[in-house]
Amino acid sequence: MAAPAAHDARSREILRPVPNDRLEIRSDPAKGRGVFARSPISAGSLIEAAPVIVVPPEQCALLDKTILHDYYFHWQGDPDGDGSGAVALGLVALCNHSRRPNARVRRNLAQETLDLLALGPIAAGDEVTIDYNCPLWFELAE
Repeated sequence: MAAPAAHDARSREILRPVPNDRLEIRSDPAKGRGVFARSPISAGSLIEAAPVIVVPPEQCALLDKTILHDYYFHWQGDPDGDGSGAVALGLVALCNHSRRPNARVRRNLAQETLDLLALGPIAAGDEVTIDYNCPLWFELAE
């Protein structure tokens, strides 16, 4: 019976979240909360791999009636119709929109993560922004 206990301990270790000391949450007067770089981030680097909770298509309509409407991502299926959603359990959910983003989100279906990738170099102190790729439900403040 030692093997299952060792496996459980190893599984917990693998799933333990890793602190991301390169990012911080700050408030921007025009946009509200956002994600900012604490140190320089090089182009093409993985900024964060945020685990997700996959939401079945029939439950996405329920999420649309909650505050989570503004924070969940399209996961699979037709982005303009039926499809599953993903609630990100990381800082990627707090990235603000920009017409000139410095990062992008890539769905990692195999790992069930939303990977935040730097499109170009991001300087320390800069806000990490993404393009929401959907009709905006707010006034854009850039």
